[in-house]
Amino acid sequence: MRVESNQDLVLRLFRTYYRSHQTSGKLFDDFPDFFLVKPIVLKDPDLIERASDRLILEDCVRRAQERQGFVGVSKWRNPKLNYYWLELSVFPFMLGDEVTQNNEGEFYYVLNQFIEYTREHPKQYGDMAGGVEADNDLALMLDGIGKHAVKMQALLPHYPIEKLVTLNQNWPLAEVNKLLQTLKGSDLDWCELFFEHIIYVMGNKRET
Repeated sequence: MRVESNQDLVLRLFRTYYRSHQTSGKLFDDFPDFFLVKPIVLKDPDLIERASDRLILEDCVRRAQERQGFVGVSKWRNPKLNYYWLELSVFPFMLGDEVTQNNEGEFYYVLNQFIEYTREHPKQYGDMAGGVEADNDLALMLDGIGKHAVKMQALLPHYPIEKLVTLNQNWPLAEVNKLLQTLKGSDLDWCELFFEHIIYVMGNKRET
């Protein structure tokens, strides 16, 4: 669904969901599971009825405009009861954002990019994939992270990567610290283990 031409359809969906409180039907069936919308499209004060929903939307619109990005809309379905619900997030994803099921593919993509960076530039932080050939646990962890990162690939035919992720390819220490803060204590797959792995590798690098 092209960001440049989806305004009317998105407004129709939002009014149906947030004002008429309908959660099923052909309109929902026909929408993709995820799409981006320009934040200016969603600044209609009459778009949403409930105050709690309006606060969430206004926060997403504000943050999307601050980064000159988009509001991401994820469509989820309860197959047993056959109804849909919508969840909002801010794109492009940046380190420091809260990671949820709506942007975890983008987060794992960023994490995978960090791993690849350390492979190519091991002198800076150490090689996060170093010794993987002889370490089955590390191989399993890297494979798991890679599989999660692939989730974002399904969106690339529809959106250029710069609309999905903002990333400093030079990986300054401030960005690495943001990555560590996200990993630390996270209940996402592999995150806490990989946090410990990064600390271990970086610690060894400082000692050499």
